[in-house]
Amino acid sequence: MANNILDPAALLRQLPDLLPQSNKTLTSAHDAISVLIHTAFTTLGFRLVATDDVSPASPHPNSVLPDDWNTKGLVDRTFRYKHEQSSLEFLVKVIKLGQRTLINAIAVESDKSASLDISTNDFTSPSFYPHDVTRPDAPPLVHGFISPNRISDFICELKLKIIQKLIPGLRKEGYVEQSEDASTNVGPPASRSVPVPVRPRPATPPCQIPYGPHSHILPENPLEIGRRDLEPFGGNPFAPPTLHPIFDPRGSRPDDVRGPWAGDGYLPPMGAPPGARFDPIVPGPGPLNRFPPGFRRGAPRRGSGEPDNDEFMPPGVGDMFM
Repeated sequence: MANNILDPAALLRQLPDLLPQSNKTLTSAHDAISVLIHTAFTTLGFRLVATDDVSPASPHPNSVLPDDWNTKGLVDRTFRYKHEQSSLEFLVKVIKLGQRTLINAIAVESDKSASLDISTNDFTSPSFYPHDVTRPDAPPLVHGFISPNRISDFICELKLKIIQKLIPGLRKEGYVEQSEDASTNVGPPASRSVPVPVRPRPATPPCQIPYGPHSHILPENPLEIGRRDLEPFGGNPFAPPTLHPIFDPRGSRPDDVRGPWAGDGYLPPMGAPPGARFDPIVPGPGPLNRFPPGFRRGAPRRGSGEPDNDEFMPPGVGDMFM
């Protein structure tokens, strides 16, 4: 398999040869990115025919840039190309927008367009410029692009977003088109997303305590209290109502000996809220857990007017069963 013709080292070797003999200085990071783009296009067989929008197309020998390519007083850098595998003319503009660089390209006769927007500082070191590529003691140009890896990342995006849109299926030995999956390094190294492992879900869901209008499980959410009252047909009339810890005396007094439903242990469910004052239905046990002498269950209490026969049905209710 042929070597990658867009390898960073190969591009940096060719780049100085595409600068005019009288102007070998890259004045800014914007110039550096522009010349790198021009070097990649030239390597792929694009022929430079103009560096503005209005001049008639005229091939430049070996695609070397003209002397005034970056001294026309314009911030934008313009390149017009032809390619032997297409009858179209291609216009490429490299535009400086604050701290960003926008690359716009179009196949003029077909209106086929493409664009790439990058953060300039993600791929260049602005403090490195201006840089004279001919100065013997000048630092290596690769430092102006941060690292070879950053050059590779930029070229991958240029291929995917610009070149492959202008000439799909371009044939050149040592050139391989970029896939969407491989182009993932647009941002700076510190901001690249790292895949987060997905925690597998359990085969069976964890045990959850049900709660509903017919459940006697204590709800965890206080707002659930009273939800049973919204059930139009009611629940089981013989089931004790659900309790919440704030209403259950056992929640605050685990050593309570009065019975599970407050009161003296003989009240019906929720017969008395915790701490309520009430008259016991029957005499409570004495200090030794004994009832008073003479106490007999069901016997009327003296002076109380009992029995009141509360256990009998109300008048008229029993008639329906007779």
